[in-house]
Amino acid sequence: MILHTPGTEPGPAALRAIQPAFERGLVKDLFCADRGITQAKPHNLHLQLLKLGLNAVKHYNDDKVDRQGEFRGMQLVGGEFYCPLMPTPLITAGATYIDSRTDEDRAHALNLIQSRKDYQTKIKEYGPAGDQRRQCPALGSHATVTCYRRPQPRPSTVVDLDAPTVRTPAALPTIPRPKRDTPVYPDICRGKSITVPGTVLAKWRQKYPLFTPLWQEAWSGLRSQNEGGNGNLKKSALDSIDNPQLRLPHGRVAQTLLNTVIIFVANLRAIRRFLRDQGIQPRKAGTQSATTQPSEPSAPLQARPLPAEQVEPPPRSAPCKPHMPASRLPAVAQACPVSAGERCSAWTATASPPHRADHEARGPRNDEIPASNVTRPVIRERFGTIS
Repeated sequence: MILHTPGTEPGPAALRAIQPAFERGLVKDLFCADRGITQAKPHNLHLQLLKLGLNAVKHYNDDKVDRQGEFRGMQLVGGEFYCPLMPTPLITAGATYIDSRTDEDRAHALNLIQSRKDYQTKIKEYGPAGDQRRQCPALGSHATVTCYRRPQPRPSTVVDLDAPTVRTPAALPTIPRPKRDTPVYPDICRGKSITVPGTVLAKWRQKYPLFTPLWQEAWSGLRSQNEGGNGNLKKSALDSIDNPQLRLPHGRVAQTLLNTVIIFVANLRAIRRFLRDQGIQPRKAGTQSATTQPSEPSAPLQARPLPAEQVEPPPRSAPCKPHMPASRLPAVAQACPVSAGERCSAWTATASPPHRADHEARGPRNDEIPASNVTRPVIRERFGTIS
């Protein structure tokens, strides 16, 4: 998990989000993105999607719904390249659809969007890294428009009954000559075909043109699933990230961490619910380690054996008898018979040097009570009179 200011790096954040799913084969063809993704830089997201082989399905801001750019005479409208002489009502059909208030106006705008297909440049060949070879729509035997810039050859007298979709030039839309025509035609109107690199206008291009039936199908399915999940997170009785009372700590970091935990638990619950509905048994944790071969059975973990017999502590010995005066001690010092950790009643400040040295080597009693917490009668009872 990476914390950053929201909206500052949508491209890298989106790549980090889809990378685990892409590696598992869950993301294969389409990448659906909302309007915020179009703010990402091409080299941070859009070109990376081309390298992964993913086609984007995008939405645009209202000021970019109609025309997004131009390349060698072709104009990019709704994420697709069209003829440079496409009529203006067809170019602005996207804004008309957004501004429509009635069903009749909305249906009229959708018909205009569908009429763009005749002016769409034809893709002849796909190249590496998203490159495309495009052709003018007025060229070839399957032309979709007639244009004064592309004089038609002499019509053939042979009718191909196996190609009923081929229309005669009289039935095709005709591009009229404008009042102020440019003396130099663009490349798409002069050559047979041109190459459009994948890096050109990659920020705005997409697989399906905006608001077309194919775009509506892809966008509605993916976005409704995403927005439905967001709605469950906000309104669910179990998660409810929309309720600030469940996240009392202040600060962006604390709020982000708490939301992350809530979303993680919600995703885990959704995965278990999916497995239960599909009748898929969850995979149990294997007992074999990564280094163990499948043919070699792994030995179970052995617990440390407990001792067979309880070891009893040695009994405490009785205090030793009073020692002889220092003048009658033998030359060799004898150890005190009291066990280690004990102190006999003969311990005094005036004890013989060997006896005192023996006790000093043993150290203090294990259960000795500090003198500050014991009264003098208790000290006298346990250790005798101290002179």
